[in-house]
Amino acid sequence: GRRAGVGSPGSGPTSSSSLLEDFRAAKTRNWTIHDIKGHVVEFCQDQNGSRFIQQRLEVAGTPEKELVMTEVLPAVRTLRNDVFGNYVVQKLLEHGTAWTRSQLRATLEGEMLALSVQMYGCRVVQKALETLDDDHLPPLLSEFRGSVLACIHDQNGNHVIQKCIEVMCTKSKVAAARDDMEMARFLFDQIQFVVDDVLGSVESLSCHPYGCRVLQRILEHCDEVQRVRALNDIGACHKRLLDDQYGNYVIQHVLQYGREEDRDSVLKIVVEGGLLALGRQKFASNVVEKLLKYGSAEQRNAIVREMLKIVPDETGDGGGSVTVVLLMVRDAYANYVVQTTLDVLAEGEERRLLLEELNANAVLLRNYTFAKHIVAKLGT
Repeated sequence: GRRAGVGSPGSGPTSSSSLLEDFRAAKTRNWTIHDIKGHVVEFCQDQNGSRFIQQRLEVAGTPEKELVMTEVLPAVRTLRNDVFGNYVVQKLLEHGTAWTRSQLRATLEGEMLALSVQMYGCRVVQKALETLDDDHLPPLLSEFRGSVLACIHDQNGNHVIQKCIEVMCTKSKVAAARDDMEMARFLFDQIQFVVDDVLGSVESLSCHPYGCRVLQRILEHCDEVQRVRALNDIGACHKRLLDDQYGNYVIQHVLQYGREEDRDSVLKIVVEGGLLALGRQKFASNVVEKLLKYGSAEQRNAIVREMLKIVPDETGDGGGSVTVVLLMVRDAYANYVVQTTLDVLAEGEERRLLLEELNANAVLLRNYTFAKHIVAKLGT
């Protein structure tokens, strides 16, 4: 099939074959891949044609699948980074025969890195990681050696590195669950170099819009040994990351997936840095909320005790004093910390004292925009 203009905005009828035009016009006829023999590549590069092939691949028998593959294979390097064609290549990986997957794997060899930084090619790589057999992945993964950080810094490549971690860690866990520890170790070893490279640059990656995502995947998916390594490395820069626009997401993950000592470390920073100051910061306030959500009863109570401390009333003229919580509820960010506290705090002395302080000042709080949310909670 001809390529000229197919699938591009404003391409007229003259730029595509009559078969593709017939297909677009047909409303009732039930088409199969056999009906477009000789035109598969052209259909792949057309929005409607691509969707048709994808849908057929989900239900078609082997002859139809192999017909698609036969025509796609010579053009695969164009199609896998085509806005519509990439979806067909993904479907072939997902629903194709063993022969199809083997042929597609061969086209990836030596090209994993280049494909991973392409807008659509990176999606094909991710699908390959999800669908290829375990023993086919090691040589492909090894192509990232020496280029892990470059990939992470790329808007497309970072998704591939995330997928490498997610897929191989999951496969390793599945092997471990069936007591095949040798295979579990082998599978993880294929991305050990990825984890090593990431953990060698924890602070800079945590503060990077893509790097922070990769660290989150390590905390989510890696085994205990690797997770502890990551937690220890991140622990060295908790304070720096707490209010960073990207680093705060890593700290939030530490609070969710980490150890008691990691939460204690963050609590210590909150207490020393001042709950009021951190609660008023856009990113740090989210961290304090996560600490409340995943912290122990004692950690939550410690935060409440900080809220009940008396400080100078910076909003008043008389130079009086006020509890930290009454300043927090007036703030655009800190008020959410107080709301979360009320949601998660168990019955006990700290909860009683907090509610007492808020109820005693309910009339005053109604005058403040953000505090109204708290007053509403008190009424429930």
